[in-house]
Amino acid sequence: MNNKAWTISVAASILLVVGVVATLFGSGYRLFVVATPSMGTVAPVGTLVAVHPEAAYRVGDIVTYERKNRSYTHRIVDITDQGYITKGDINDATDALPVQPDEVVGLVTVRLRYAGFLLQGLPWILIGCAVVYVITLLPRVRQSWRWQIRFIGWSLVLSAVMLWFRPWVNLVLMGYNASGDGVAMHLVSTGIFPVKVLGTVLQSGQDAVVQQNVMDSSGRYTVIPQLALTPGWFLLLLAICLTPMLASLLIKVEDTRPAEATEVAEAPVEKAPVNTRRRVALLALVVTTSVVLVALVLQWSTQSAFAASINNSTNNAVTRTWFTCQSAEVGTSNARFVWGLTATGNQTDLTTNGRTGTYKNLGTAATASASSPCPHDTQGSLKFNGGTCIYTQVGVVGTETFSEEIWFNTTNVSLNGKLMGFTEAPANPATQTKYDRHIYIDENGRVLFGVYPGGQAVVSSPAGKNWADGTWHQVIATSAPGKISLYLDGNLISSRSDTAGQDVSFTGYWEVGCGLLAQWQDANGTPQNFSSYYTGNLRLAAVYDKTLSATEVKDHYVAGTA
Repeated sequence: MNNKAWTISVAASILLVVGVVATLFGSGYRLFVVATPSMGTVAPVGTLVAVHPEAAYRVGDIVTYERKNRSYTHRIVDITDQGYITKGDINDATDALPVQPDEVVGLVTVRLRYAGFLLQGLPWILIGCAVVYVITLLPRVRQSWRWQIRFIGWSLVLSAVMLWFRPWVNLVLMGYNASGDGVAMHLVSTGIFPVKVLGTVLQSGQDAVVQQNVMDSSGRYTVIPQLALTPGWFLLLLAICLTPMLASLLIKVEDTRPAEATEVAEAPVEKAPVNTRRRVALLALVVTTSVVLVALVLQWSTQSAFAASINNSTNNAVTRTWFTCQSAEVGTSNARFVWGLTATGNQTDLTTNGRTGTYKNLGTAATASASSPCPHDTQGSLKFNGGTCIYTQVGVVGTETFSEEIWFNTTNVSLNGKLMGFTEAPANPATQTKYDRHIYIDENGRVLFGVYPGGQAVVSSPAGKNWADGTWHQVIATSAPGKISLYLDGNLISSRSDTAGQDVSFTGYWEVGCGLLAQWQDANGTPQNFSSYYTGNLRLAAVYDKTLSATEVKDHYVAGTA
């Protein structure tokens, strides 16, 4: 391509980009680049979002708002008299202050993954490439070497820009807590390529809590992410990285000596084979060295160590996301309902969803109690006396993705009833034919969580500890397609990954303090005739339409400690 055609192509490309941007701004659109991982996989770091102002906004909308010369792209989770309540999808808490209508820039209408990286880096790439191009036009640069220098220079410019913006591989450490014998680290992948951390593969925008129990010589718990590309993708990436070098080697080097000197000089024919061998050897050396260097760079670029130090392993103090148990449950995203369980009667949904719990007595009625599991929640609890049932008024089709949470305090281990569960016939356990997704306690005080993927599938607390010990405990049961987990007092107790195929064919109702448990097994695997009604105190029952993470579970428990 000659210089004139090259100049016309570059100018046309610039004019096209300017025209598109001008059209967007003329239509009221504004462009923003997502720079933090708070929106998870919905809008990972590097996403280019197009925002357009709207007359009104609804719960669930993703909006961009500006405050103190900074822009934020979050989801509206509530609308109050004080303004919009917003939250990042993977953040544990809502934003600190309500967003006023005049702070909202607009609704996110277009999300282009990774285009933000290009938009951020493009000006620097163009400037760097232009500088390299101008340098090659200097008289001191031999014309025969100009394209080789351009390829090398442009490659260095691209490498420097990508090293600065880190679009390919990057992780963000969101936080960490002391957990068991080590540290639970909350990590988010903010790069384009997938990475593996302690056996967990994270795609762009995905977050996970990984447990590191191995301490290094400096007393730190360290994880080292690695690139998780398949061999085919790795070879393709290697080929792309080597393209500039190969292109520069394939360009013919012109002989720029004066014509008369060329006519006088005679080519030493006898040295041609030697020169050919030298060029082949040099080419092989360059290619081999480049392959090794690129492979090392690709490997080392992922070896960023993320460390967490716990100076005193007996100190359980951690930073609280929530100050009260109620705020933790209400403030967590995807809460279907939260019932306080502090007084008799129908239970008001503490979220904005309006899913009131119907209260019904079929035996000894429940009574209000002053006992509370959370020092900062002063409302007391509800004492179930073996005859009360609370259930949702409207049914919902069952799914394999959900979480249940409740605080309990009991001393009854005589085949007690279920704390929470799911059934097709609420209020009267005697009429129930489908019932699972329940949390209950067996005759040895062991806590169980059971689902029904064609047969009973339970997880339970280990033998040796009686959880019906007359003190308050938090229990959270989570389910994801193919996997269920049981947490007690903020810690993972048990899980299994063979529960795919849970019965989702019926419309069911969530219930608290009641439900049929006939012939469900205890922690030893023995079928038992459990009571249909729970006896003991309960507080703050919640169901979430998602699988709570280990970090969210821990945050909820910590909110209930002194």
